[in-house]
Amino acid sequence: MRIIPLDLRTANEFVEEYHRHNKKVVTHRFSIGLEKDGELIGVAISSNPVARMLNNGKTLEIRRVCVKEGHANACSKLLA
Repeated sequence: MRIIPLDLRTANEFVEEYHRHNKKVVTHRFSIGLEKDGELIGVAISSNPVARMLNNGKTLEIRRVCVKEGHANACSKLLA
C-alpha cells in the first residue's frame, strides 16, 4: 500500500461511491489516497477546522476517511 496525492474531485467521487452515509465535501486543504496494486482503495480529505477557535492556521481537521471493505489497516495508514 502506498499514499498518493488526490484532487478533491477524485476523492469526492470515491466517497460518493463507497461511504455508507456521508456525502462529498465542498472544500479541502488537501486529499490523499491509498493505493494497492494500482487500485485506489481509500481516501482521506482534510480541511480547516469547523470550530472557529481551532482555526489557527496550524490545526487540520480530517473531514472524511473512506476505505473499500476488506482492506485491513487501511484507515490507520491514511490517518498516520
